[in-house]
Amino acid sequence: MQQRQPQQPQLGCFEQLWKPIIRPPRHEYKLKDLGNPTQLYGPIVVKRVDFSITNQRKQVLECRYTSLFEPVRVQDKSHPCIIYLHGNSSSRLEAYTIIEHLIPFNIAICAIDLSGSGHSEGTYISLGWFESQDVQCLIEYLRSNKPYITKIGLWGRSMGSVTGIIAASQNDSINVLVCDSPFSNLTQLVKELAATSYNIPGCCFSCFWCLIKHKIYKEAQLNVDDLDIIKIIQTLNVETSIMFLSAKQDTLVPVKHPQMLYDKFRGQNKQIQTFDGVHNSKRPADVMKETVKFVVNQLGKDAWSLQESARDHRQIQINTRSFQVDELTQILPQN
Repeated sequence: MQQRQPQQPQLGCFEQLWKPIIRPPRHEYKLKDLGNPTQLYGPIVVKRVDFSITNQRKQVLECRYTSLFEPVRVQDKSHPCIIYLHGNSSSRLEAYTIIEHLIPFNIAICAIDLSGSGHSEGTYISLGWFESQDVQCLIEYLRSNKPYITKIGLWGRSMGSVTGIIAASQNDSINVLVCDSPFSNLTQLVKELAATSYNIPGCCFSCFWCLIKHKIYKEAQLNVDDLDIIKIIQTLNVETSIMFLSAKQDTLVPVKHPQMLYDKFRGQNKQIQTFDGVHNSKRPADVMKETVKFVVNQLGKDAWSLQESARDHRQIQINTRSFQVDELTQILPQN
């Protein structure tokens, strides 16, 4: 009787292993979802300035329709800026989750589709590695074209928080970070997910992971071993201030990952908040309040504290609809 040949693994099966890492579903949205260039947040008039930049890999990054949100009353006065960095399978629309919290303190917010995400160019994402270069290019643009912006901080979620840590390790001028759900080491995270979600034992994982790492490097020139954030965070300037956030029921990036990063960061000005929720759930109001308080204190609130300006009360004959967080939760992928 003729012996049957072992069945060869299907290409589609292998793609299911590596593609979710560097090519998750791209978030698609329409430009009209961004609302009007001028909006009201309470009594504060906010203007959105549109532009685009090109990163070091010559990819065009779309800030074009939602880039810089500034209170009109501080556009010609010194004020700080927070750059918001979205998670994977997401986009610059995430920035709307923090705008309403920071605008009352005269803090501008800059949103961006990181390379490989949203409307920006790029075939693959890199979970923070190449995205950190996007941040450096954006900071350079702001420094060159927005002279009234003083201090710049970063607020990132998931992949965006890892992007922020890597960017801060390369740029000492970034003095405040908000890191919502960062992973500590990509290989460790994938190994945990393989065991808990797919029941793949450690010995089998090691074999598969070697193949996946090779494929990822071949496709995206990304060495996933470089995404050892535990190691990177120890190189940050000790003067940097970091707020870590983590949802207690997060099964994608468990609490232990932000906790390890908190423990390893050598600086003294650090806090960590844990709260009920999952990876993509809306952050509780009290958590947002404490986080904004932390950001304001680190940026130096006395430097730009202003009274309401008459410019806030100019008549605006447009639709001032602002993006609601509840709408955004329908867009973000859930655990």
